[in-house]
Amino acid sequence: MRSVADRIRQGSTLTEAIREQGNYFPPNFHRLIEVGEESGRLETVLDRMAEYYRDIAELQDTFRGSIIWPMIQLGLALVVVSVLIYVPSVVAPDMPEAADMLGIGLVGASGLAIFWGCVLGVVAAGVSLWLLVRNGQLAFIGDLLVRVPVLGRALLTFDEATFVQSLALAVESGVPAANAIALSFKSSASRAFKAKADRAREAILQGREMHEVLRDTGLFSLDTIEAVHLGEESGRLAETLDKHFRVMRMKVKFAMSTITQIASSIVWMAVAALLVVMIFRLFNAYASKLQPDAVEKMMQGPSA
Repeated sequence: MRSVADRIRQGSTLTEAIREQGNYFPPNFHRLIEVGEESGRLETVLDRMAEYYRDIAELQDTFRGSIIWPMIQLGLALVVVSVLIYVPSVVAPDMPEAADMLGIGLVGASGLAIFWGCVLGVVAAGVSLWLLVRNGQLAFIGDLLVRVPVLGRALLTFDEATFVQSLALAVESGVPAANAIALSFKSSASRAFKAKADRAREAILQGREMHEVLRDTGLFSLDTIEAVHLGEESGRLAETLDKHFRVMRMKVKFAMSTITQIASSIVWMAVAALLVVMIFRLFNAYASKLQPDAVEKMMQGPSA
């Protein structure tokens, strides 16, 4: 911000000062600031962008809050596994077979160190993949996720809500329809949305209506397409999209609930599988202990 202020003091416009900061600000932020200065509505544009980014931040906070419980469950599951690895070796140090309750060869302090090394490795790999996808690399992972039933629709809801809010902001700021729809597609995090930006812009320039373009992408719900259609017919597209965004926020909350349930189910299935394996492991150990005694009794029976 100090750099932006210095550039303005030297006579640069706000648009030029922001552009010189590299990729610190999002591309649609650059464009909307430029439109605000050119149209003389910079104050309105800044006010609307403040609302836009506040709404996006609230959605992100809600998502983080909804995923906390599955992460707590996962942490407890890892603690249970750690106990099953370490404690038996302390209780029965002279019985390595009994100490290996999980049957994976991890026993005692060394086994615990190996286990947590693997966990940290998986976490590091997951974070690396997330950063690569966020930076536009390995984007095919996101494309695969959106094709998963239920989960895919929930993930697309986030991008749809961002698109609706961004389009409302661009239209109200005076951005031409073709540029507004391209900016809105590019504002989404999903490559599925970004890939439609140029094609949608060309379609608008060819005279097609916006709701038809959105329908052809196959990415939007019927409610959003009808809201855009109503806004175009009434000539109040920005206001209609603002009202529809309230509906999208409820859909986002429902999508977050769906993702949370899926994550919780995966964690609980993993814990259940762990318990089943442990039970069968203990049963096999008990059966193998009883089997020699039973055979000995059978051998002694006839001689008696």
